[in-house]
Amino acid sequence: MKHVISILVTVFLSLSFATAQNDSSIFDSFDNATFAIGGGIFMPQGQLSNYFGTAPFLEISGNFPLRRKRAISLTLQVVVPNQKDDFLYRRTIDTIQAKSTMMLNFTVNFKKSLHTTAKGNLELKLGLGVSAITTDARNPFYSGDEGEEKYETVSAVLFSPGLEYQYKFSEGNKFVIGVSVNYAPYKVEGAVRENIGGLALVPKISYVF
Repeated sequence: MKHVISILVTVFLSLSFATAQNDSSIFDSFDNATFAIGGGIFMPQGQLSNYFGTAPFLEISGNFPLRRKRAISLTLQVVVPNQKDDFLYRRTIDTIQAKSTMMLNFTVNFKKSLHTTAKGNLELKLGLGVSAITTDARNPFYSGDEGEEKYETVSAVLFSPGLEYQYKFSEGNKFVIGVSVNYAPYKVEGAVRENIGGLALVPKISYVF
């Protein structure tokens, strides 16, 4: 998962650098950056709803405006799983029943403004990243060395298209209301012996500062 996140951050920085070269300053995108913190509801759909119920999440993000009504953002969601049923996890030496302990969703989002008014801005968001589910399944080869993971993790590529509306209530007070569709095919990773799905609706609200 760390390797995937490193690649996504590198892509983000490369795109920001290339765009900023066409502006008056290479640091314009960062000078105009905004940050947001908020939360929402993780609502599993389809097969995933057999294993996970509706759960809250915390989200932090950074938004970096570009030219032509475009922007790039980095988003991290921390979901407290509401697991309804165990799933089979294949370790190196055996297969066991596993429970989730936490879900982390990290995305690089490419945004395009669809409609702007004096008070608000509607944006289309296309997100690409990684979703990781930490489990209570111990790594059978864990020795305590630095860099080793004590518990097994299920990870998958995450696709997250959505819509976000930023509304300015007053000077210095902005909120974002949005909804995304998260899709992460966890079965593809190979460690999960059964198809637990990977589709969820993710409505949220954030405060921009």
